[in-house]
Amino acid sequence: MSLEGEKNAETDYIAEFVADMEAYGKSPSTVYEYERVLRDFDGFLEDEGVDEKARGHADATRRDCMRYIAYLRRSDLSGSSVATYASYLHRFYAYLVKADEYPQDTNPMALVTDEMDESINKNPRRRELTVEDVSDFLRTVNHPRDRCMLVLLFKTGMRAGELANLNLRHVSLSAEKNEKYGTGGDPLLNERSIYVDSGIEGNKRVRDTLVPVDDEVERELVRWLRVRPEISGDEEPLFVSLSPASSGRLSSEAVAEATRKYTREYGWWSSENDMRQNVTPHYCRHFFTTYLRDSSGDDALVRYLRGDTGGDVLETYTHNWGDRVREKYEKYIYRLL
Repeated sequence: MSLEGEKNAETDYIAEFVADMEAYGKSPSTVYEYERVLRDFDGFLEDEGVDEKARGHADATRRDCMRYIAYLRRSDLSGSSVATYASYLHRFYAYLVKADEYPQDTNPMALVTDEMDESINKNPRRRELTVEDVSDFLRTVNHPRDRCMLVLLFKTGMRAGELANLNLRHVSLSAEKNEKYGTGGDPLLNERSIYVDSGIEGNKRVRDTLVPVDDEVERELVRWLRVRPEISGDEEPLFVSLSPASSGRLSSEAVAEATRKYTREYGWWSSENDMRQNVTPHYCRHFFTTYLRDSSGDDALVRYLRGDTGGDVLETYTHNWGDRVREKYEKYIYRLL
């Protein structure tokens, strides 16, 4: 290899690949989608890798790639989306091998891609919703907990698991409300923000994230906290089960099921649909990403809020957080109720 001895398993090949894509003039949205998928793969390897020597994308084997595809098939992604993710990985590794800047001399995704049954849908039929559509839908949801969860999913881009993992201490409201409802205890919080901790199992983020809480989100949180039942334990989860037989933290599966309950009733979910037509927590994350990126024109801001960002963007958006993130978020985020 031309760079043998200089590159190793700690090298961030994703960052190098993304930088090259930008240099070759790829559109910001294309670059963003590649980095998002590749970081997701990297997080999967770190979270679920069985080979102690394989800690990330630089060490990935064909078997690691197969396991990732199996994981995607178990998620709420359509077959076409699984194929798209696979094609991104294949191109990433093929590029590195061809550029002679990679410690392995073969593409670990090559055989996996050859054996896959899924095909990429060149014209995916994702349901197109407007902010007004979502507003009309949310007005049909009267339960304080469930409407609060749905507003957060649509306005923060959090995953179902990240929502389920929130504790009261991860959520900061205005000072007087924090004192009243017992929120805002985490020292890393700013006033009126939500702290998504990348270190919690199930929070598949590259870095910790502070997401602003605007007036609308604060109102929905307070509406829920007024009736949230007290539960025993030290963690104090934000969202709890209301079932007498299952008191405690609401699971990510329960968040997805609650979402499905309302979207099914509204005609936005059916087992007979192409999965891209179904409105799920994953769809809410897509909606948030698309609208905030289009309205703000700031791809780096969206990457930060989604937790997809690397160190460069992190440095930009954590310094003077109130001016750089809150100001832009409150300027460009849509109102839903």
